[in-house]
Amino acid sequence: MALLAMYFEVPFELTNKGFIFEGKEQYIQINSYSMLIMTAVLAVSLAFFLLKAHVFHDTHITPKLTATLFSLRMQGLVQSSLDLYTKGAIWISYAYLMTILTGALALYSYIYSFVFYTTLAVAAVSSILFVSDIENEVKTSKDDGLDHNVTFLEVGTDQL
Repeated sequence: MALLAMYFEVPFELTNKGFIFEGKEQYIQINSYSMLIMTAVLAVSLAFFLLKAHVFHDTHITPKLTATLFSLRMQGLVQSSLDLYTKGAIWISYAYLMTILTGALALYSYIYSFVFYTTLAVAAVSSILFVSDIENEVKTSKDDGLDHNVTFLEVGTDQL
C-alpha cells in the first residue's frame, strides 16, 4: 500500500494502528488498486496453472511436445493428475476467497465495485477452464478402447 500511495502521491502516515490516510476517498483508491494488483497476480498464477493443466497434463500431452520438453530438460512441466488437481483445488479456493473478500469490501464501499467484478470474472473463467480439463480427463479415461463390461479370465502361461 505504501508503494501505491507514493505512486499516486497520496499522503499517508504509518502508525502502530496501520496506514492512516487523510480522507476516505484516498483510502478507497489505494485499497482498490492494492486488491486489483492481488487479483492480477492471482490471474497470472491461475493462467500458468491452467496452461500446465491443458497443455502439459501427462494424460493428454502430445508425444512430440513430450520429446521436445525432455530434450530441453524441462520435463518438470509435465504433471500428473494428482499434482494438477490438488494444486488446482488450492488455486481455485484462493480465487473464491478473493472473490468473497472483494465482494464484502465492495458491498461496504471500501473498494471500487469494478475490482469485485474483475475478481469474480477471474474466478469464474478459471473455474470453467479447470472443470473442462477435468471433463477431458474423465472422457479420456472412459475412451481407452476397453469394454469395461467384459469379464476377463486369467489363463495360466503354462497352458499356452
